Amino acid sequence: MKIRRARRSDIDYFIELYREAYKGYEEYAYTTTRDIRDYFKWLHGRDREGIFVAVIDDVPVGFAACDSGWFSRMERKIVAELHELFVREDLRGKGVASKLLIRAENYGREKGRDEMGLWVGEKNEPAKRFYLKHGFRESGKLGRWIRMVKRI
Repeated sequence: MKIRRARRSDIDYFIELYREAYKGYEEYAYTTTRDIRDYFKWLHGRDREGIFVAVIDDVPVGFAACDSGWFSRMERKIVAELHELFVREDLRGKGVASKLLIRAENYGREKGRDEMGLWVGEKNEPAKRFYLKHGFRESGKLGRWIRMVKRI
């Protein structure tokens, strides 16, 4: 497996894997192809260097999107915001997400950030456990979203 920067041409893989990742958690996701496509374009426009894709045999199997210029109202400063992290279902628990997260954290540090933040759905227990295992802590709640942060 290798991790590289995502390209616009990865958009169809992004859509497919995003849909798969949010099965059962649709209340936290975009659900139409158009909205998911627009979301990818928004992520790409926010910080094109911060979108990473895990690739096995030239096929994308996971994505991470880190925005190194995100102003967080919760932390009242610019942080490396992890907008997205997901991996193909059959590869979960095999270290792919961890490697993508580490790459996103390194990117945040490269851009001078000392903190990474993210929002996770309050009912998404697997994701919360994953982030807690990787050193994030819960720092607040807004509606159905839990704020998590980590010093990087």
